[in-house]
Amino acid sequence: MASAERAGPADEVRLTVDQLARLAGTTTRNVRAFQTLGLLPRPTLDGRTGFYGRDHLDRLRAILRLQRAGFSLGALTVLFEAWERGLTLEQVLGVPSTSASRSATDDVLDAFDDWPPLRSGGGLAVVPTTVLGLVAS
Repeated sequence: MASAERAGPADEVRLTVDQLARLAGTTTRNVRAFQTLGLLPRPTLDGRTGFYGRDHLDRLRAILRLQRAGFSLGALTVLFEAWERGLTLEQVLGVPSTSASRSATDDVLDAFDDWPPLRSGGGLAVVPTTVLGLVAS
């Protein structure tokens, strides 16, 4: 087994797709599928070989952890797009900040006024399926 290549600073790692998948506990097929869906960025190419860094490994582990928690791939796409845009959890969920004081006359739907739509159409749910299972039982 070849070891991961070091390139530059001590914390910069260059992993092949096989090494990345093994470290994250998944398959190369899943890594490539996540890339196709836009959940995982493409690797840096050196000739014909793609190399992945620490950011790829961290993101792949997050995807797998959230999937185990019940989030669908569509929901993960919405969440990662929101994160990349710098949106807060309050904006993603469409709820006011807990620290914001609201008067009794505020309309309940005001929380959604500044919420930017992440994706038109598709009807993607951001509710983990484990939560839906609890509600149904």
